[in-house]
Amino acid sequence: MRKIMKLFIDENIKTWKKLSTKILIIVILLALVGTICLVQFIKYMNERNETNTLPYEDWRDDIQSNIEGIETTLASEDIDEQTRTNLTNELERYQLALEVDTNPYSSFFYWKVKVLNKILELRNGEPESEFISKLTQVLKENDFSGYIQIEKEMAKKSLDNGEITENEYEDQIVILDLREEYRIGEIEDEDTWREVLILEIEEKQRSLRTGIDLTTGKILTAEKKQETEDDIKMSIYQIENNKPNMNFANNNYRMLFEALAPGFVVVMIAIMAIVMAGGQISTEISSGSIKFWALTPNKRWKILTAKILSVLFYIVVITFIMAVLTIVSANLFFEGNGTEYLYVENGEVQVIGNALYMIETYFAKIIPVILFALLAIMLSVITRNTAVAVSFSVATYIGNGILMAILNSFIKKDWIRFIPFNNLNIYSKIFPNAENIMDIFGTTGTFATNTSLLFSLAVLGVCTILMLVTMYDSFNHRDII
Repeated sequence: MRKIMKLFIDENIKTWKKLSTKILIIVILLALVGTICLVQFIKYMNERNETNTLPYEDWRDDIQSNIEGIETTLASEDIDEQTRTNLTNELERYQLALEVDTNPYSSFFYWKVKVLNKILELRNGEPESEFISKLTQVLKENDFSGYIQIEKEMAKKSLDNGEITENEYEDQIVILDLREEYRIGEIEDEDTWREVLILEIEEKQRSLRTGIDLTTGKILTAEKKQETEDDIKMSIYQIENNKPNMNFANNNYRMLFEALAPGFVVVMIAIMAIVMAGGQISTEISSGSIKFWALTPNKRWKILTAKILSVLFYIVVITFIMAVLTIVSANLFFEGNGTEYLYVENGEVQVIGNALYMIETYFAKIIPVILFALLAIMLSVITRNTAVAVSFSVATYIGNGILMAILNSFIKKDWIRFIPFNNLNIYSKIFPNAENIMDIFGTTGTFATNTSLLFSLAVLGVCTILMLVTMYDSFNHRDII
């Protein structure tokens, strides 16, 4: 072990002194800088578009024109009674909208728009409903809490009339309590992320009641049922703690940066690691410097082990440095809350903080990189040609996503899951609740990639062992002098 450590230290000193290593590090840093510039450009363009987009202020004129059109139509004697009734109800809706100064065609999530639509629905279906006057009153009084209470009364009436079940009623009360406590929908122009979460909660509640996943149409398994219950808990936690998802975090460019940076940086780390690994053996054989090591008392397998450990050490150190730099850059260049990871354990929502999550994200994404680095070393040992080892490994790293997307779309056999390339997305298996905007080929959640973390690690572990056995056998038995 002492000899391996000495060889490892010597190899690292030699590696980190190389000009090529320093250039590679600069390229990796430029990937991070490029991501910062990209997100800042996106921010600039969005802010400019928001400045150029003025709110529509002529809706009152449009409503007045609609009112005049309806009045003209009602003056005609050629329309039937049902059409006349519907037009009259629509006319009253427009008039009420003007009275309470609410655009009926603004955000559907705005509570006043919901009330206007509900009043029209009741007039068309239950013109004698007691709730019409109540809804009209809360609308005129701008009473959001009163509106929530009326919704609860309507839900209770539906329960008493047998129109909904007890479970449906309880689910509706949960949603209405969330709306009231956190004033969801009270402001017309507020961010819609909480409304989106409310809709997702309602859909998942229906899935649990019916036992059918409404997104796929499949029967809920015990595992899927537990996952759905956990999703509801996490959505409620996000509402309660004001933690939007990245896709709904309007103007939170820090989250966007933290989503893009690991993807871009890890790609550069992978390419740089493959370039370094591909020349570990073949370069020294072609230059003849490997003869010096072969003539020392060190065994060949110790020499190869030191070189492998040197590459792995490079990957780990660079990954950690870039993770820390990403956290620092996010704090320096962007405002807002950073990305956190939510999961449910023992029925309680747990949170991985921003800094720890970013570091774990980098190391989860770097696992496949280690595999391709080992592939480059193996090819370097076997072919003794740096160009072949590097070009083939880089091409495989970049192109495996496209290749597997094509194969997975045509092949639905179980054996395709054992292909190593279908098990590279370790990050999505370690963090199944994370949003992965870098998955450009849609490789997550497909038949071929929908496997467990242990299965994927086992497949990649077998591949690693086969590559190690191959490179050690070749390096130990082939002539290098």
